[in-house]
Amino acid sequence: MDRASFELIGNVGKLEIKPIKDGKKLAIVSLATSERWKAESGDWNEKTYWHRVAVFGENKVALIEKAVQMGTRLRLVGQIRPSSWEDERGQKRYSIEFAVTGFGEVEILARGKPKAEAAAEEAHAGEEA
Repeated sequence: MDRASFELIGNVGKLEIKPIKDGKKLAIVSLATSERWKAESGDWNEKTYWHRVAVFGENKVALIEKAVQMGTRLRLVGQIRPSSWEDERGQKRYSIEFAVTGFGEVEILARGKPKAEAAAEEAHAGEEA
């Protein structure tokens, strides 16, 4: 059987938990990955890419809901699959979806800072300037 799969390692930006049928939940994770390279000038450049990943499965969604927040470093493994929908004008649209399903993996590599702690550090840094 052929399969299109992915492995992403990055930091969580936005996180949404949405109800789906039969009382189950779905997690939508916006994950930032980046690459760095040295330019001919000797300066370092960095480019950030954002990936929208749908996470299914009661245990995986429960882990994300309980332990993941903005800034958490995650490793996500899943499948790439086509998706289609109708837009507001009734035209069929297509996209490629990153999905973590039954055999996929969600691994927390590092925790993000609680929002209150991050805000306090940011305010303190502003006082020192």
